[in-house]
Amino acid sequence: MATPTNLTIYGFPEECKKFDERHPLWNKMIGNLVTALNVAFTRVEDMTLAADKFVYFFGRVIYEDFMEITLISQHGYGVAASKLLRSMYELTVTLCYLHHHPDEATTFLDYHAIQQDKLANRLIETFGPDILAPDLLKEVRENAAAVKEDFMVPECDHPGAKMRLNHSWNRLDFASMAKTTDVGRLIVPGYFLPLLHAHPTFGGLTERLKITDGIMELNPEAQPNIADRSLMAAHNCLIEALKVQGEHFHIEGLQAALQTCLRDFLRVWAPDSPLLNDAAISASL
Repeated sequence: MATPTNLTIYGFPEECKKFDERHPLWNKMIGNLVTALNVAFTRVEDMTLAADKFVYFFGRVIYEDFMEITLISQHGYGVAASKLLRSMYELTVTLCYLHHHPDEATTFLDYHAIQQDKLANRLIETFGPDILAPDLLKEVRENAAAVKEDFMVPECDHPGAKMRLNHSWNRLDFASMAKTTDVGRLIVPGYFLPLLHAHPTFGGLTERLKITDGIMELNPEAQPNIADRSLMAAHNCLIEALKVQGEHFHIEGLQAALQTCLRDFLRVWAPDSPLLNDAAISASL
């Protein structure tokens, strides 16, 4: 078979070489990580509880997110990696929270009806009252009304305060929810720093600018530092998601695979860490 000579190269291929130079153990590590991921997710599980399904499938989505962040980080797209990390981190927090509070999985699911009702409102505002079929709109309204009272919260702390619809499925704000989980320690690199780029902020803008000879312009170069920072946090989130799979489903062989993954994580990101021994790694599981 002839080899094509007009192959198109995208991104920053030279950044891939620099990535390998910064992380010479990465390719070996990723093989061990994929082994653990296969143990965790390539299996048949009889799941009857809502919490079980959320734990498994959120974990699987986190796996996909990690692979996306890895791809763009290797090309030096640090800002893009940071924005993807934001949603991955939120998934990881929610996964961990539902694992420890399985009785709240139904509440999480019920809030979907509220979100659908909000979406219907935005569709009607944008495209007019005929955008949705009457029967569909009636069903959306009825589903939301059936659960709405469960998501009403007081507007303030004063006795007798008016009630309003909560903006989220949980009465905890996201930062407070994160602090109840093992990934709460990652809230700065996983949530607040990516927030600079996920939303229009002055800090996020200035991080992408440069001044050359007194002229301010957008810096078109790769952002390997942001990429590495984001990838390390994403790697950490993925390992936490794997730990939850092991705790929740008691998967045979996953504990040993996780020990290898934790050791690899330290070798890649913190080779001088005093935690790089079997006893410390076992204690963290």
